[in-house]
Amino acid sequence: MSPYLRLQLALLFANVVFIAAWFMALKRPAGWQWMGGALLALFVVVRVGGMWLRARKYPDEAGRSRRAAILSTLVAVLAVALWVYTALR
Repeated sequence: MSPYLRLQLALLFANVVFIAAWFMALKRPAGWQWMGGALLALFVVVRVGGMWLRARKYPDEAGRSRRAAILSTLVAVLAVALWVYTALR
C-alpha cells in the first residue's frame, strides 16, 4: 500500500472522528464531555501528526508538505476551538 494512500485514509478517519465529536457536542448524550474530548484528541493526533509525519518523511524541495502541515495544524486548532466554544454554550 502506498504511503500516500495510508495517509489519505488516516486523514479521512480523522475527519470522521471530528464529525463524531460534533455529534457529541450537538446531541449531548450521557458522558458527552469526555467522549467528545477523547474524539477531539484523537482527531488532533491523527490529523496533525499524520501531516507532520508526511512532511518529515517525504520532504520536497519547494516546501509544500511543510506548509501543508502548518496549515493543517492551524485548521485543526481552529476546529477544536470552535468545538469547545460550541460545547460551552
